[in-house]
Order: sequence, then C-alpha cells, then structure tokens
Amino acid sequence: MTFAILFLLAAPTGRPTGMTAMKTVVCKPVDEARGKSGAELAQAIEAEAARFAKSNYRLSALLPGDPPIACFHSMADSSNLPRGAR
Repeated sequence: MTFAILFLLAAPTGRPTGMTAMKTVVCKPVDEARGKSGAELAQAIEAEAARFAKSNYRLSALLPGDPPIACFHSMADSSNLPRGAR
C-alpha cells in the first residue's frame, strides 16, 4: 500500500517541467511603506518597484491606503512564451 502511494506521488503530472506561469498583473501591498509619508514613502515604493523590475514588471498603479498597494504589469511578450507559461 505504501509503495503504491509513493509510486503515485512520484508520477509526472503531465505539466511540462522548467516552466513557470507568468501573471500579467500582480498587485501587492507595500508593507515597508506602512505609516510613512513623503520621501520615506516614495523610497519604500521605489524599492518594491526595483524588485519587480528585475522580473520584467513595471509599476502600473498605486492604490492609496496603509499600506499602499502597488500593481505591476508584465513587460514580457506573452506570444513568445511557451504555452504552459502564459
């Protein structure tokens, strides 16, 4: 019985390996900006935008609040991605 369960868990899922899904838009609260204003707020948002820029996303919207919510849009061309990564 245990062998059968291990065998089923080790079986491939049919999904191609090595690919990750790409999200067109990602929205995330900027926790480092909580309670800040002015230059400190701008610096926290810029730091978050720089982290997403490394993954080929650009800042597209900023929703006010505490913490503010930053939305990023992918700059990758989805037509060039493999089918499983779209």
